[in-house]
Amino acid sequence: MPLSKGVCPVCYEKALDCTGGLLLSDRRKGLPGVWRVAECQKCTIFSMVPLPTDDELASYYHMYSQDNTVNLSQGTGSRAPNLRKLYHWLSGDVDPRDFVEIPTGARVLDYGCGHAGYLRDFHHRGVAISGAEIAPYAVDACRNHGYDVRKVEDFSHVPFPANEFDVVYLMQVFEHLRDPHGFLRELGRVLKDGGMLYLAVPNAASMWRNIFKDNWVSGWFAPFHLFHYTRGVVEKLADQHGFDLVQAWSRTPESWFRLNLKAALYPGEHRLDWHRNWLDVTPLRYLLMVLLRMIEFPFREKDCLVLQFRKR
Repeated sequence: MPLSKGVCPVCYEKALDCTGGLLLSDRRKGLPGVWRVAECQKCTIFSMVPLPTDDELASYYHMYSQDNTVNLSQGTGSRAPNLRKLYHWLSGDVDPRDFVEIPTGARVLDYGCGHAGYLRDFHHRGVAISGAEIAPYAVDACRNHGYDVRKVEDFSHVPFPANEFDVVYLMQVFEHLRDPHGFLRELGRVLKDGGMLYLAVPNAASMWRNIFKDNWVSGWFAPFHLFHYTRGVVEKLADQHGFDLVQAWSRTPESWFRLNLKAALYPGEHRLDWHRNWLDVTPLRYLLMVLLRMIEFPFREKDCLVLQFRKR
């Protein structure tokens, strides 16, 4: 049921200023248009106002990718996990292979598995893992390689039976979903009691949001990111649907910082995801990694927030 104007989709209070907030354009994919993001004065979540319809979202995602090629070959990170973890410690990349704990014999779901880079590696480790994905070409490619990946037809339904999984993870997916309450109910349905849920989302409390402001494109990412969460908001939301917070932490991927830096340095560029320049030179990237780790060390709130929950 559609909400009344000004009603927050998370706390349901009439506390959204539908004429205030930020007006954002798509700096990353180049979609035409302007979208408003406003903060709820009650629960403090940032949300797009108004939320796009399913048809509008479908039109946005039609332009999401320039390349439908799916490469399912194993990379260096798969063959050398210790080297991968060391690199990610330096780069700040958030990779579920580095921190998701999978008990022996557990059933795992990678929701929004994309090109199945994580799923592929877990599968080859012997993990009983399935995936769910919206892009038909990615689903077909995964199935052709023998992976159990199902097409997401409806965001209000996870396409698996109840009590199917011991572990579910969503990496940079939850902020794309227009009904966080309904989706958390679905996650609770497919997870077994005591099962673990991992969410990774852009962190609206990040120090870099306050520094980059409108150029915080890794987080705002209009019109694809519908909500902008803090750990407090997600914890309260998850608690309502039977999840207890186990731990939370944040870090800033160097690639995210570089994207925001490009947005600040090139204000006329609206296809930043494909804009390559001097900031992408490998030696400079390693320098940025080191500087980021040093600058961020004393600060708690960084760009990518990771939360682990246990289903009650």
